[in-house]
Amino acid sequence: MKSEIKILLIAVVTVFFVLKTAEVGRSIISAFPDSSSRKPLALNQYTGVAYLDGALCTGSLLRGGLYVLTAAHCLNEGGVKVPAETAIKAIFKLPSGEVSIPVSKYYIHPGWTGYESEVGNDIAILKLKRVAPRSIEQYEINRKKNEVGKVLTKVGYGYIGLGAKGQDENSNSDAKRYSGQNRYDALIDVLKDATESDMSQLVLGSQLIFDFDAGTREHDALGRHFPRLRDRGLGKNEIATASGDSGGPSFVDGKIAGISSWGYSDRGFFKTNISDIDKIDDNGSFGEISGDTRVSFYASWIDKMTKNPS
Repeated sequence: MKSEIKILLIAVVTVFFVLKTAEVGRSIISAFPDSSSRKPLALNQYTGVAYLDGALCTGSLLRGGLYVLTAAHCLNEGGVKVPAETAIKAIFKLPSGEVSIPVSKYYIHPGWTGYESEVGNDIAILKLKRVAPRSIEQYEINRKKNEVGKVLTKVGYGYIGLGAKGQDENSNSDAKRYSGQNRYDALIDVLKDATESDMSQLVLGSQLIFDFDAGTREHDALGRHFPRLRDRGLGKNEIATASGDSGGPSFVDGKIAGISSWGYSDRGFFKTNISDIDKIDDNGSFGEISGDTRVSFYASWIDKMTKNPS
């Protein structure tokens, strides 16, 4: 998407993408100190959500136990594969201990050509060297295009934080698993003709967006810019994402509906009605907007790669 769209990969896979550099792949930031999402998940919850060692990302074990769904930007920077397939391990954290399975190969969506390409297609699949044990959860993908307006449960590894402060970069050094909820507000299509940035190459229908509300109209980012999307959020249950959780799943009705892709302040999209609570564009504070790759949009590609990979 032309020269103004730039994404940089740094050591913690804090990738900045689109619209004056949006931060990609983020983890769980709770609305308030007493939110339930402040506590790490028990080891028997979401056992199929893996930490991807070597890629510093998150992935989800698909039905059948041989493939893991994640984000393309975890594996490809500017058209160059980073890292090599054999450098990645999927680590599943269970009550009985960790199960580490090397990756034998990965498949990046052919429409993803790097961080200076069109916006969308941020999806990839990892093939494990062996089938994961049956004790690890496996997940179905959502195939119904019914996500907008539904509550999502996001799971991942990485930094945690609070809405009033954003991410804490000294947190979660043990890469524990966290989760929290938000609501899909719209498809990314609503931004195409309403922003200050050139989104002419946007892959329409391919992403789901949501904002981090503080329970106030002032920080309801999408509601301020689009009156029909007014929604003050889920209160204490509301979460945003922060650095360290690229590729993490969002579950709707128990199925994977989204993959953590990017997040940024609304000032990166609009020049007026700034809703971000602070002046930092990519720290996951109240008023920022997040985008997930829409899994239902890529269901046929996922089926092809997991049944008859090339």
